[in-house]
Amino acid sequence: MDLQVFIDLQDKFDKESDLFENVKAAIKELDRSCRLASAKLSKAHSLPMHKLKEVTDAIKPQFATIQQNIGKLAELITPVTFYKYQNMWTQKLQDACALVVFAVYLEEARLATPADIKNHLGYSVNTTNEPITEFVFTLDEYLLGVISLFNELGRLAVNSVIVNDVQRPQEISTFASELYSGFQLLNLKNDVLRRRFDSIKYDIKKIEEVQYDLRVRGLIS
Repeated sequence: MDLQVFIDLQDKFDKESDLFENVKAAIKELDRSCRLASAKLSKAHSLPMHKLKEVTDAIKPQFATIQQNIGKLAELITPVTFYKYQNMWTQKLQDACALVVFAVYLEEARLATPADIKNHLGYSVNTTNEPITEFVFTLDEYLLGVISLFNELGRLAVNSVIVNDVQRPQEISTFASELYSGFQLLNLKNDVLRRRFDSIKYDIKKIEEVQYDLRVRGLIS
């Protein structure tokens, strides 16, 4: 019996194992960078509005690092193997999208678009049904990153009052309501997206409660 077929198969298994470990190592570095960026962005919750530029300026070098981390991951993956291994990194790319979405809101008080993701992180959001030809963010990763903004807005509304910025919760409420209306236009069939979208109402309620308390206290009209 010719055992070469088994030798060739073992060689293939060894290569796949090496790839798996290399992908894990790249994701670990990406996770570390995202955590550091999140810690820097979280300072926005303790600052008045006029000091937010300090936070958004400080985070820009970190986005460059995250882009480098994603680049190292992308070097390991081909279009053929993309979906085979995607579950390994999808949470980290959601986190990276969420960081960009929050940073863009803090800096410009608007929703980050797929173009913003490309500008900050160097890779496109796949908004088509065409087969991929390069490493991309999926549309679900982008949308889940946007949904995470609602939680940040809820926290920001509460913390704005703590730093004596009683007008900002109204601005946050208007933006959150418009964003929520936008999501209602989508027919979300992904179970994870659907569940996360359903949780938004709790963040909206938190923002509304802040506004109610401010009105009761006569701090806003």
